[in-house]
Amino acid sequence: MSTLRTPAPALDVVRRDDGTILLRSTLPLAPVRRSLAHLFDESASAHPQRLFVRQRVAPGGPWREITYASARRQANGLAQWLIDQGATAGESVAYLSAPSIEHAVVAIGAQRAGVAIAPISVAYSLLSTDHQKLKACVQHARARFVFVDDAATYAPAMRALAPLGARFVAARGEAPGIEAVSFADVVATEPTAAVSARMNAITPESIARIMYTSGSTGAPKATPQPQSNLTITVAQTESLGLLDFEGEGPQHLEAMPFSHIMAGNFNFNNVIRAAGTIHLDDGKPTPALFARTIENLREVSPHFFITVPLGYAMLCDAMEADSALRDSFFRNLRYLAFGGAMLTESVHARLLSLSRAARGEEMPVFSFYGATEYLFGMVKYWPGGRTDVIGLPPPEAKLKLKPIGDRYELFVSTPTVMPRSGYLDAPQATAGVFDEEDYFRTGDAVAFADPADPTQGLVFAGRIADDFKLSSGTFVGANALRQDLLAACAPLLKEVVLCGLNEDWVGALVWVDERAAGSPPVEEQLREKISAFNGQQGGSSRRLGTLVCMTSPLSFDAGELTDKGNVSPNMVRSVRADAVASLFATPSPPGVLRFVKGTS
Repeated sequence: MSTLRTPAPALDVVRRDDGTILLRSTLPLAPVRRSLAHLFDESASAHPQRLFVRQRVAPGGPWREITYASARRQANGLAQWLIDQGATAGESVAYLSAPSIEHAVVAIGAQRAGVAIAPISVAYSLLSTDHQKLKACVQHARARFVFVDDAATYAPAMRALAPLGARFVAARGEAPGIEAVSFADVVATEPTAAVSARMNAITPESIARIMYTSGSTGAPKATPQPQSNLTITVAQTESLGLLDFEGEGPQHLEAMPFSHIMAGNFNFNNVIRAAGTIHLDDGKPTPALFARTIENLREVSPHFFITVPLGYAMLCDAMEADSALRDSFFRNLRYLAFGGAMLTESVHARLLSLSRAARGEEMPVFSFYGATEYLFGMVKYWPGGRTDVIGLPPPEAKLKLKPIGDRYELFVSTPTVMPRSGYLDAPQATAGVFDEEDYFRTGDAVAFADPADPTQGLVFAGRIADDFKLSSGTFVGANALRQDLLAACAPLLKEVVLCGLNEDWVGALVWVDERAAGSPPVEEQLREKISAFNGQQGGSSRRLGTLVCMTSPLSFDAGELTDKGNVSPNMVRSVRADAVASLFATPSPPGVLRFVKGTS
């Protein structure tokens, strides 16, 4: 049975005369370690033969693995090699590849040399054709060394980076015309006292990682993260009871990339703190790859599991059809968690039902809300309550809520926020991200789950930059309207981008799901569904006036898609300005479906 004990919400609430509300956690913070490098040494010394990372040799194939002791030896060798190459404290190395044993070793080894690691989204290397974002990321980090797992796979990216003068290290493979040092030779370097000296020089302010924003509101920005950001996040997690595995080395199946904060910081660092094992999942919550995750879960019984809500829906389908998989999944589990989107009540209910069938108890389901700039601003760390709650501030974190209509603009103050100097090489982007009280402007809106009881937590209420006002001054909550339109038009649409700033009605660019073709034609089905939707709405901000079906896919290189695959509405509206204009032209051009009065 689960004995996980998390504290009850503990909150100090201050209400200002202007309607601003301040929320502060009153929970005590657990002890904070000196650095992640020192934290790794604690676990490696206490459990040298425990497995640190495991990785499939090939899909469905055997696992290769590395212990804490072997990882520390390789990390020390890598640190010494960097020192021998003249790397100095404050510099960085870039890593282009997906999570791997080598990637984990570099993350530890670079920091032991006082050097930061800059993990860069694989999409910038493998999906892009011009590699502009990749080059910008490497330049902003001033990375003198670039690591890849397979030189053959990353050859085009390496060629794009070659003019920058970085030195390449590859675990395997060759990129014709590009010189790369062997990773095996690097980690075989004999460490000297210089490595210990570098570790002794690490301070809480030493930059440990350079992480990149997703680009949902513009170009990716390089965000420096000091050692204190990492170690305080571990202490916050410990304070909330989420590292209480009763002496066991927790097993964790990791499907997310190390270039994102959940995998690269939260999961990675917490598993190290608990001396657990990271099993790298070669699957993803997509129809094409989720079968690999299922096969991995037949062999790995995780102690905690974190994925996006879509992943849980797919996992429920698999476990409801396979009781052996269900029982294996829940065998060691202490809690489930999610982030990135809302978990629906129906999926939540299915998870609890499966948990009761496997364990005779309901597994706690928590949620995380954060950003690259401040790691985690909120955690729902208590069981029960609404599934759309994103949480309350963890220990030492504070929130400022400024009223905007029936919602609040969210500001975060936490010791895990990026330095006040801000993004690297981006003074314009940094300007204004902190307010007059040094709170970080998240750009998000929130609302109370229960206005009469703040301890019930906050719910996400949309990105402020995505919202707009019509010419009448009527405010359009774009996030909620988009979600409702997708639901009303299911299963016809894959994506909706709303438009209408200073216009008389709300318009939409929509992308039709290829599987929706049939009879009657999609346009006729959309007209019927949206007319029915509009008839149930109470005002112009909730009714769709026009739409146009887009035929060209969203572009990654044009910035319409982020590295996470999310849509950037502002970039879409900019790139497709002509299509946006057609939504509000009178008479409506061919291809525009019109639902408002006027010439069509």
